[in-house]
Amino acid sequence: MTDPPRLLLVHGVPTMRAGLHRLLTDGGFDVAVAGSAEDALEAAVASAPQLVMVAAELPGGMALVRTVGERLRGARTVVITERADGEELLAAVLAGARGYLRADMQLERLPAAVHGVLAGEVALPRAQLVHLLEELRARHASRTLLSDRTGARLSAREWEVLSLLARDASTAVIARELGISEVTVRRHVSALVSKLGVRDRGEAVELMRRSSS
Repeated sequence: MTDPPRLLLVHGVPTMRAGLHRLLTDGGFDVAVAGSAEDALEAAVASAPQLVMVAAELPGGMALVRTVGERLRGARTVVITERADGEELLAAVLAGARGYLRADMQLERLPAAVHGVLAGEVALPRAQLVHLLEELRARHASRTLLSDRTGARLSAREWEVLSLLARDASTAVIARELGISEVTVRRHVSALVSKLGVRDRGEAVELMRRSSS
């Protein structure tokens, strides 16, 4: 008899955490739980999960998704959200999530969707896929134009920082979103400003926005 798949559920709301735990346990998973991103890392070391389910509303949730991908080789992540949102979906996908599921989906479908992710499938809401595709196309076009106009070749992480700057994110917010230190964020900002040949982050954002228009 094979052991059930190991899953780590990370949710900050006790009632939701308890309900999802029961549902996933009944669905055939060996479920460990954590109530914060910090506790999740310790629990991940202890339980060696094959999949980590993270609440989108959890402080530091997207950074946790990235950290799981970097530290737990082979573990997959699913983001579960109270509301389906195109920007949040994009953030989850870019962070490395293999699934993005609504907490109010038909409950009997949730375990099957998670089993599918473990089997190599991707679980994304169809209603949000158009937004995801359009946003990715727009970002690609913006990067191409910006690179053609400036000759700059930014790294993937520098593009992420620039995209967050364009959303008026502060250094602290960028650090939290990307799971890096504020010193590292400033280093990336300095590098992309130099590569783009502008004076500061404000001019870098303006240049990016002109390239998108």
